[in-house]
Amino acid sequence: MAEYLRSLMQADRGRWQPMLMGLACLAAAAGGAVLAQDYWLISLLFSVLAFVAWAVGACAMIGYVRWLFAAEVERTRKERDG
Repeated sequence: MAEYLRSLMQADRGRWQPMLMGLACLAAAAGGAVLAQDYWLISLLFSVLAFVAWAVGACAMIGYVRWLFAAEVERTRKERDG
């Protein structure tokens, strides 16, 4: 799992997909935790799942932002050089 999270933080154009999937899973798991309030164990499991989805989405966002800034720096250099 740690290696997967490290790979998500590497700059890449395709990181928007796991970033949005993490956000969607976070919303679904948080909603499930709220709906299962009467059953504390199920609610706890949904809460843990929401945290894991948030962590995956955050690592993918870091990789996407790193790629975005690197691409903009490269584009600016090309425009400046001619």
